[in-house]
Amino acid sequence: MKDQKINKGHSEEYFGDYRDFWWNKAFLDLTAQRLDLEKCTSMLDVGCGQGHWTRILAPYLAPASEITAVDNDIQWFSESTDLSTYFSTTGHNFNLLKGDAQNLPFPDDSFDLVTCQTVLIHVPNPQKAISEMKRVLKPGGILLCVEPNNIVQSLTKTSLSKNDSIEETLDHIKYRLIIEKGKKNMGRGDNSLGDLLPGMFALEELKNIEVRLSDKAIAMYPPYDNEEQVATLKQWMKGSSWKSNTQKDIDFFSAAGEEYMPFYFDYQEKYANRSEHVMGALKREQYHAGGGSLMYLVSGRK
Repeated sequence: MKDQKINKGHSEEYFGDYRDFWWNKAFLDLTAQRLDLEKCTSMLDVGCGQGHWTRILAPYLAPASEITAVDNDIQWFSESTDLSTYFSTTGHNFNLLKGDAQNLPFPDDSFDLVTCQTVLIHVPNPQKAISEMKRVLKPGGILLCVEPNNIVQSLTKTSLSKNDSIEETLDHIKYRLIIEKGKKNMGRGDNSLGDLLPGMFALEELKNIEVRLSDKAIAMYPPYDNEEQVATLKQWMKGSSWKSNTQKDIDFFSAAGEEYMPFYFDYQEKYANRSEHVMGALKREQYHAGGGSLMYLVSGRK
């Protein structure tokens, strides 16, 4: 038990109440209708984590559907009392198993719907994962992958960045691009893979490829008192959004190439108080932002 508390599961710092506000229900209702999810009687959620996406999609499936969720992290594929309790009340049959996105432990043509949410951005070979997800789809089945472009966040304005110079903005973009390069060099995925998904689907000869963008934005403005703003602030306090994890960043910079290290140290010195400025503006109720993001929902049929 002690080790489980110390060794967190992948992406655990991004889990919590904040994730419950990622989607507008009306958008999901329309997407499910357009994809005819009510005709699906079996679903596989790849890289399920705590089952956030599994729970979201389950109500749109046919009654008494077979739902399988897999993850390769013991923190998530071990028995989940919360998930088991939840699905015991839905009428669906639920199974939680160990599974690697690049080598799924299922025979060909097993599921009506195969899906993942913010998983392929962490996979060393996302094309292989897409190929595997297609393999376990039944003929005519739906593949639905949800992945972001995260570099966009370096260009969105806030009340603090609205007067940044061109040089400052370029610094922030360059910093994020180097981290993405390092992450890819380390075999840990691509944070902005969402842009590439339609072409990757086409390479697998999927049919009826459709691309949607989530319409969700969590706007931040004083007094920051609605449910999604409170959840967002809690997430920020945990340091997984705007607050830099310097040890991880320096590892990514090193993996990107030694030629980037001078920029890393210059950036850290130049913007050492950036996070504190955001916190101060929030406390003074002077921070505001539209909160937009770029999240792709790409679907195709086998």
